Amino acid sequence: MRRFTLMVGTMVAVVGMLLPASTASAKPQAPRVPPLLQFFRQHGYLPINGVKDFNNAKAYAARWAAQHHTSAASAAGPNAPTIGASWAGISDPSVAPPDPNGAIGPNSYIEIINLQIAIYTRAGVPISSAPLGVLTGHSQFNLSDPMVLWDADTQRVYYNVWDVAQSTMAWGFSKDSNPLNIPSSFCNYTASFGYNPSSDIPDYPKLGQTKTFLMIGVNHYPSFQAMHADRSDLLWITKPQGSGPVSTCPPASNFSTGKFTNLKNQDGTQAWTPVPAIQTDPSQTGYVVTSSDIECPDICGTGTVITVHPFAQTPLGPRFGVQGKSLTVPAFQPPADAPQSGTINTLDTLDGRLEHAVSGFDPRFNTLAIWTAHAVLGGAGSEVRWYEVTPTAIGPVLDQSGTVTDSSLYVFNGAMSPDRTCILSGCSHGSAMVMGFSTSSSTTFPAAQMVSKIGAGAQSGMVLVHQSASFDNDFTCGNHAQGCRWGDYGGATPDPAADPNAPNGEVWLTNEAVTSSLNTTWNWEAIP
Repeated sequence: MRRFTLMVGTMVAVVGMLLPASTASAKPQAPRVPPLLQFFRQHGYLPINGVKDFNNAKAYAARWAAQHHTSAASAAGPNAPTIGASWAGISDPSVAPPDPNGAIGPNSYIEIINLQIAIYTRAGVPISSAPLGVLTGHSQFNLSDPMVLWDADTQRVYYNVWDVAQSTMAWGFSKDSNPLNIPSSFCNYTASFGYNPSSDIPDYPKLGQTKTFLMIGVNHYPSFQAMHADRSDLLWITKPQGSGPVSTCPPASNFSTGKFTNLKNQDGTQAWTPVPAIQTDPSQTGYVVTSSDIECPDICGTGTVITVHPFAQTPLGPRFGVQGKSLTVPAFQPPADAPQSGTINTLDTLDGRLEHAVSGFDPRFNTLAIWTAHAVLGGAGSEVRWYEVTPTAIGPVLDQSGTVTDSSLYVFNGAMSPDRTCILSGCSHGSAMVMGFSTSSSTTFPAAQMVSKIGAGAQSGMVLVHQSASFDNDFTCGNHAQGCRWGDYGGATPDPAADPNAPNGEVWLTNEAVTSSLNTTWNWEAIP
């Protein structure tokens, strides 16, 4: 269920590659477009159990939102995060949504979106930027769902971008810890994982890592004619080892790739939307989180489990828990789409999937933990629920959880991270978190906001980071019943250069905003 953002004029080229020649050349007044491809054109990601079920779930959520109210969020309070560097990010008006996320390294912040990448100083001053086609060497208009992360073990930045037309992943890494130029500061590769572009759609790829591997989770669709996804997969790529700079990129043959297919929850049901954790404390074992494949009807999308799948290096090669261990959580359903002030256009809040995950040692619980969240039905119509989960041999343990909710604001597109600070010589912090998210309502424009929580203290109220001056009115807003494309995910990563002697670390975040009725992005530094 991922969104391949739509391109105003250039989208036609992509669709032409995805369809048979006879269909691609058909006149627009008489298209024979499969329902799932039509949805993909409008939304850029694929609905969990088909278009009809997705629309039923959203209609149910809208009715629920019209009938329910909850208590408002608390005032900011003593645990409220403070804003450090804060600046307008990159944008690309030819596509929507931007899928904004980023990675903070010791020297710079890298932001990646559809279909651009930029490097900034830690003060937010631009150093370099380029289209993703320049970075990857792939056709610019085939690319989607980019992600970037900082790896404390190899002291490099890694990225992954989906080539939709080829069903491949364009991936790569920085030559050292301080990339300054695009593409010359990066080594760039392509991995196919055996997918056939005519029969495999690896949708919504999410990137994480271990000491040895990159992990990419995808939802798999057999075709655009299919009514449902048939499974979810985990793809893996071996990483370069060592933290020293390289002047010459290693050959592609140095890196092995593979995949594990058909991920399951503990009860044997299909696991949905695998999200590998971005690893903060380097370890040979990493983790992937999935959730219930939300079904609709009868009750239009109720999930009850979060599942954790371990991924480890062994003497015989990588080992992965295809059938993971599940944690039962309060029931969740797809959220209602968010209204905006001054327009009938609503914002797509997705469907209850997990969107981001970060792992790190938490000194409070004396254990490694995974932090993840998703937007679900609640509050004014959409709220973000978050979880801190410890993986164990007998199953995941819920350390703590919370909800970012408001009686009048729709809350969605959340990304959270602990404040864990890791460098080559050691790690510190890790018991505080910051979450960034979007808000909107019928009386407010979209905004980027955040909350934090320090140790056993209470979760803070919302802190406004950036208020948009207008509503979103981009080219995806034509079908008012389905919502304008928004976010699909944000970014949140811990700062490896935070002061280890300070009470808490820092988290750097990226989310979406609106400028002159078009979507753009916003980056900021947060201190919990």
